Parts: sequence; C-alpha cells; structure tokens
Amino acid sequence: MKMKKMKLLVAGLLTLCMIGASVGCARSNSGGGGNAGGDAGDEEVSGSYTIRIALENSETYPATLGLKVMKDYVEKETDGNVKVEIYASGQLGGEEETLEQVSQGSLEMAVASFAPVVSYDNEFEVMDIPFVYNTYQEAWMVLDSAVGTDMLNSLKDYGMIGMAFMENGFRQITSNAAPVQSMADLSKVKIRTMQNNNHMESFSALGANPTPVAFSELYMALSQNTVDAQENPIANVTDKKLYEVQKYLSLSNHIYDAMPLVCNLDFFESLPGKYQGIVKTGATLGMEYSRFCNAEREALILEELKGYGMEINEVSEEAHEEMKNVAQPAVIKMVSEDIGQDKVDAYLADVEKVLGEISDY
Repeated sequence: MKMKKMKLLVAGLLTLCMIGASVGCARSNSGGGGNAGGDAGDEEVSGSYTIRIALENSETYPATLGLKVMKDYVEKETDGNVKVEIYASGQLGGEEETLEQVSQGSLEMAVASFAPVVSYDNEFEVMDIPFVYNTYQEAWMVLDSAVGTDMLNSLKDYGMIGMAFMENGFRQITSNAAPVQSMADLSKVKIRTMQNNNHMESFSALGANPTPVAFSELYMALSQNTVDAQENPIANVTDKKLYEVQKYLSLSNHIYDAMPLVCNLDFFESLPGKYQGIVKTGATLGMEYSRFCNAEREALILEELKGYGMEINEVSEEAHEEMKNVAQPAVIKMVSEDIGQDKVDAYLADVEKVLGEISDY
C-alpha cells in the first residue's frame, strides 16, 4: 500500500472511530436478545457483570489494543457496572480451548481465527478462500455489510454470538530458502500453515509442502529447520520475532484474515438490554481501532523488519494472478464439497455485489 493511501486510510478509520463513539453506530445491529438499541437508553439497570476476553495474541497486538478500547468504552458507559478483563498471550489457553469455553459458558468472550470457528459453523470456511480481496478496504466493506453480520449471528445456533471481526491482516509469506516472486519459488518448500484444510490445500496447489505447526511452536520449528517457511500477517512476524529465524518476507496478500470476537449467547442475553447495546458498540469501536492500529503499523513494521536484516519483496501482479488462478479453484472445490456449491456461489456473489457498489467510492 502506497504511503499516500495509507495516510488517507488512517484518517478515515480514525474518523470512523470518532463517529462510532459519538452516535453508538452498532446499537441498531446488535443481533442479540433483550432490548438492545431503541429505547434501551431509558431502561433502569442494576447489578454488576464481568466480561473476560481471551486471545492468543500479545498485549501489543492490534486486536488486543482494540479490546482495550472496547474495555474503556464499556466500563465508562456502564459506570463501571460491566467490567472487562483481557487475558492476552494465551493465558487462558489456545484458540480452540477458549472458544470451547465460550460455547460451554465457562468464559464470556474469546477472539479466535476462522479455523477453530469453522469447527462449530463450517460456513465460515468461505473466509479462507484465497485471493478474494485485493485491499483492506474491500475486505472491511464486505465484513461490515450484511454478509459479515449474518455470519456473526449464525453462531447463535452454537450457543454463541459474534460481536465483531477483530483485525489480523493479510497473510504474507516468510522463508529462509528464497524470496517468493513467483509460484515456482514455492515448489516443494516446506511451509508452516495453521491446522486449516483450506490453507493447506491452497499451498499444496501452489506446489509447496504445507506442514501444520501450532502457533506457540512456530519459532522453534523455524529455528530447528523443521519447516523452511511460514505464512502469517506481518504483525505476527515482529510480534513473535520471526525475523530472527527467517530471512525473506514476500508480500503475497494471499488471504485476508480477521478474527471473530465471540460471546457466550446466554451470558449476552443475561445482560440488560442497555448494556447489550453498549457492549456491541464497544466491540465495534474495538474492531475499528484494531484495523486502524494494523494499517498504521504495517508500513512501520516493514521498515523495522528491514532494520533487522529481512529482505522484503512485493509479489508482482502477474505472479499474484498466477497464484490466484491455481489456488482459488482448488480451495473453492474443497469448500464446496464441505458446505455446498450453492453457499459458496452465494458468498462470492454477495462479495461481488458489495464490491461493485463501492467500486466508484
């Protein structure tokens, strides 16, 4: 992303945050029970509540910073009657564990990648189809439309409700073997992926040897040459100091990656309607701020990584298109077999419709 566009993007996101704080932009779309929104502001409320939020990312990760904005907003607007406690760096367990805790009601909220969410609702698989989005603006517009809202609300069938999509960023490729400048550079490269069938199928189609490794074990796997390469948003490259064990960073933008913030449905519906609206608004503000932080930091992180000795290259449009033409059909075929061709077609048509509506914006 060019610096001029970056500055415009940051300014726009900051404006969104300010607007959200002043008008409570998420209240009319709360999707929860009770009296969220509407006349809930006149509701008499009593009692105190605690929301514990778990995530595997560090204290300084964009998603965590967004949750801190949510915490400040919720505690202020409820006069301290709703406390928010953030447990970062996997303090309460990995994403699979904490998501299970939320579904069972032993934890109020968690942030998780799409892969563990898919184990509850496989229709989230569509979010791991590669090369669907070219820019952050495209991805955000789709997630902020009815497409994203419907996905979040679909988790009600599993005892949860999606509150927002916290930012993770576009996934990029790092390697010790060579920079990835074309599909040929991935041939037989042993690359770490998440335990995610769509990610694995994508890199298998591109000729690589995808190898699942737990995120907590990634640094060690790279340092011991168990794998040659890995793919992650660049915030993770610096957050986990992967620059110490990887030489090349190739900006491939192969998958846009957000992380749903999910809440136990029974707990959410136990909140007074007024508090439901405040929590939803806080989650939206946290989401916007996590996006703001990620967009603001990416250019700075790239400069920082160069200072650590990483060689950074941007995958050309021609190579990007070549990868898309191979990986995307392979993953679409797999997802269609899991959830049905009709649902995949509907998702892609909805994406095309949303992007068509904003193409002249």
